[in-house]
Amino acid sequence: MSTMSFPKPGRRRALPLLAAASFAALLMAGCPSGNAGKSADTGASPAAPGGSGAGGNGKALAVAVIPKGLTHVFWQSVKAGAEKAGSEMNATIRWDGPQKETDTAGQLGVVENAITSRVDGIVLAPLDKAALVPAIKRAKEAGIPLTIFDSAADTEEYVSFVATDNRKGGAMAAERMAKLLNGKGKVAMILVAPNSASTGDREDGFEETMKAKYPGITVIRSNYGNSDRAQSLKVTEDVLTAHDDITGIFGPNESSAVGALQALKNRGLIGKIKLVGFDATKQLEASVTKGEIDSLVLQNPFKMGYEGVKTIVDVKVGRTPERRIDTGVVLMTKDNMDSAEMAALRKTF
Repeated sequence: MSTMSFPKPGRRRALPLLAAASFAALLMAGCPSGNAGKSADTGASPAAPGGSGAGGNGKALAVAVIPKGLTHVFWQSVKAGAEKAGSEMNATIRWDGPQKETDTAGQLGVVENAITSRVDGIVLAPLDKAALVPAIKRAKEAGIPLTIFDSAADTEEYVSFVATDNRKGGAMAAERMAKLLNGKGKVAMILVAPNSASTGDREDGFEETMKAKYPGITVIRSNYGNSDRAQSLKVTEDVLTAHDDITGIFGPNESSAVGALQALKNRGLIGKIKLVGFDATKQLEASVTKGEIDSLVLQNPFKMGYEGVKTIVDVKVGRTPERRIDTGVVLMTKDNMDSAEMAALRKTF
């Protein structure tokens, strides 16, 4: 198995709980390779047969894996999972996407190029739930199976949807925040990006839970940080300036959590304002250890990459993959981050 990028398209584009116990069982299930039981920390399902040539006659399948961006740690974990699946299932992973998670035109160019290149399958995380629909339909018309991962699109023209239950993740963050604030206060939610289904669901899940169960907590919706740390920092600073009675902040993705953390540091508000984030980096994990961030809602991006590729291989060898694959979500705190299930998940970041 090898990893390769597409040739540049002619058009413009950017360069390249369940309960904790049940989630632990998912993690420890592993994604076996030649040695059964190895990689038990990934939570991926068993590999599809295909080491001798899932593409037929020993030829490797070419699978395009297209993330929303290339910079966040989250996407690098997705890539690692996809490459693991490729190595086990005789698939060459073509990894490419826009540098910035605001470059919808760039992502469209990558998808179009994959179709033109006649890859055997596409695994796509749509930047925009509406704008990517025409390209998704063109893939089907070209006879190329396409799986959507991480973030939904406004279409049913796909093989499988591999993702977190993001609304559940947002609700989980709300429950934690409500506990920290004893059911009273004002929380700023640092919005991520318009038309992003995944983060939109987290934001909705958070706000809906607060409205339904914790009327003593007011949620303030910020401007969009556009999946950028610097913009998220500015957005958080603006909210703190406009509302001097903020008692909590929710960052629904990696960049919003990092930006909010820096804003609190800049103003000397660490410990005074509770911060709950979503996704993980080594920096964010260290901040949980130090008590700068109370908790992080964690997904399993490695499993997303692995299962996404596996669904394509399944189709190519005549199996029908599950229509919806929930890759799980858990809440990590300082108290549980060294538990077996959390330690296993953290290894994939």
